[in-house]
Amino acid sequence: MLVELPRKVRTASGTTLELVRELGSGGQGAVYEVAGGRHAVKLLKETGAGSTRDWAIRLRDLRRLPVDGLPLARPIDVLAPPLTGYVMELVSGMAPRSRVAKVRPGEHAAEHYRDTGGLRRRLAILAGVADALASLHARGLIYQDPSPANIFVSEDVQRSDIWLIDTDNLTFTGASGHTVYTPRYSAPELGSSGWSANTLSDSFAFAVVAYELLTLDHPFVGDELYEGLEDDELNALNGAHPWIDHPNDASNRSTRGVQPRDLVLGPELKSLFQLTFVDGLRQREHRPGIGRWATAFRAALSSTVPCTACGMTYYYYTSQDRCPWCDDAPRPATLGVWVFLDLASMPTPTVGETDNSLRPIERATVLAVENQEILLTRGTVLGEVPNPGRPMFQLCWSEGYLLIANYSGQVVNIVSPDAVRSQPLADGAVGKLPAVVDRAMWSVRVARKDRPDRWLCFMVNPGGPS
Repeated sequence: MLVELPRKVRTASGTTLELVRELGSGGQGAVYEVAGGRHAVKLLKETGAGSTRDWAIRLRDLRRLPVDGLPLARPIDVLAPPLTGYVMELVSGMAPRSRVAKVRPGEHAAEHYRDTGGLRRRLAILAGVADALASLHARGLIYQDPSPANIFVSEDVQRSDIWLIDTDNLTFTGASGHTVYTPRYSAPELGSSGWSANTLSDSFAFAVVAYELLTLDHPFVGDELYEGLEDDELNALNGAHPWIDHPNDASNRSTRGVQPRDLVLGPELKSLFQLTFVDGLRQREHRPGIGRWATAFRAALSSTVPCTACGMTYYYYTSQDRCPWCDDAPRPATLGVWVFLDLASMPTPTVGETDNSLRPIERATVLAVENQEILLTRGTVLGEVPNPGRPMFQLCWSEGYLLIANYSGQVVNIVSPDAVRSQPLADGAVGKLPAVVDRAMWSVRVARKDRPDRWLCFMVNPGGPS
């Protein structure tokens, strides 16, 4: 849709808006930023007074959906005829995700990767998108069209905020109606079999977006298809060709993008991509749900460290002495944080006493380098709880000490390595613990009424050899 900018449009309520920049386009129409950066307008290809009335009814229904508190661009008004479209909320300083993954002509892929935030920022963006989609699914809704044009991210590469637009496509799971999707990112059954969208088609589309953002490569467009006919590529997007990283079928391999893949795909993420693109390509019941993706991306994000030489971020492995991107700077020393679920703290239902034979279960691992502040959220410490993104603890490891700020809303206990001594840490207070290599550290016990206790355990890991 070609629109000469700037252009003024009027809403049904009589407000005049100036369109200043195209943000993205697709099969339904195009999205434009409104002057001021707080709103956007979606111009649809369909026109006429009847279409405007239909959209007014549609937007009325959308306002009733249970989406409060989610990062969604909610529609707020329709356009006046002869145009068809609507006005939506927009957060300033955001741009389509497609700009993060697209390497400009003449730009080196590694430089682009670093300059757009590197691995850590990509993992944070994808964790945020997965969390938003998981919240929608938990409310009985599906998004239908997770694609780069509909996922907005912070233009500031130091931030990883996300914002989902095109929310006129939201619908309840199982509802009849028109299925909306972007062919390059849709689940194959939506285009070939006429199936309706559901949470697992959302999950597939998200996986394509995630794989492309991490690897700078499409999961089904190998080298031959990339250089071949458009019809061949279309067949690949419909699932006619294997995943380019298929473990047993090398017929569609790609040498493009980030190589080797282990630089950006940790073991758990690689497993989820295989479940989606191999096991779940034709049988969507085998695909992992979006909640599992959210957990995996948060865990992957927590295991990355920065390189002081090249500016990249990478997965921390003790078997790896140097940065895998540049092989120059040694692996930094890190503070490891382990979150454990203490089943032994719960009384047994038969005798009412604790069972000390039960071993703690590791819930999460987080790594921090010196002078890096990290937040442990309710979701990280407690699991599936209300307000999972709310901070519980802020940690900073510096000059041989770990500072712990308690924002949990309760008193927690700092316990000595031999478990003999214990000190309370009040809500809002800051504790200071010695934190050096080869020295046992104090732990934090979070007691929960009628629930297993949580423990935060710490250890300083030495860096790689210089």
